[in-house]
Amino acid sequence: MKVGILHSIETEPDYFKPFFTSIDAPFECVVYDVTKGELPESPDVCDAFIVSGSAKGVYDSDPWITDLAAFIKKIDRAQKKLVGICFGHQMIAQALGGHASKSEKGWGLGLREFQITAQKPWMEPALDRCSLYFLHQDQVTDLPAGAEALGGSDFCPNTIYSIGDRVLGIQGHPEFSHSFVAYVLEEFKAEFGSELYQEALNSLDNGVPDATTVGQWIINFISL
Repeated sequence: MKVGILHSIETEPDYFKPFFTSIDAPFECVVYDVTKGELPESPDVCDAFIVSGSAKGVYDSDPWITDLAAFIKKIDRAQKKLVGICFGHQMIAQALGGHASKSEKGWGLGLREFQITAQKPWMEPALDRCSLYFLHQDQVTDLPAGAEALGGSDFCPNTIYSIGDRVLGIQGHPEFSHSFVAYVLEEFKAEFGSELYQEALNSLDNGVPDATTVGQWIINFISL
């Protein structure tokens, strides 16, 4: 099985390929740097696709964002598996008829917990509550037609959603490490403000994210 990583972070390398290697995912990852105009010739070149996070918003006017939205629609028409993380989760919702925008609630940063509100067979090992690293200000506010919210919090109600057994969106980052999130928090400390920065930094030592479990969910979902 071949999974295409639609890499959307302009200033960072891909983190999904090493993440899936670390948890022994039974598929090959091929990375496409969509910020440089790299997109597969067609959805048929891979069995599934993952859209990564990004510092950009789905509403930004960069040409690669428009091209990515068009390719997501092609993937959907081809009925290929499609998974989105953070920006990817928002981008898929927006491209398929939902809506994502900057939240008036502000930044969601650090290690955060959300409740699982609907269980699916591929969500094994099962969790009632889940923790992941978050780095976002935008949120999915309206789900696409046919989408079901599977988990969320008061701060981010649509943290995880699916459309049947073909589309999965997750706001949190299973692929990021403690050290990388700490680095990003430090890098953008001035933008976050000292109080929010310190609160987010402290959260990183409040527990361990359920990254391996969520990674297994993604594997299970893709393998259905």
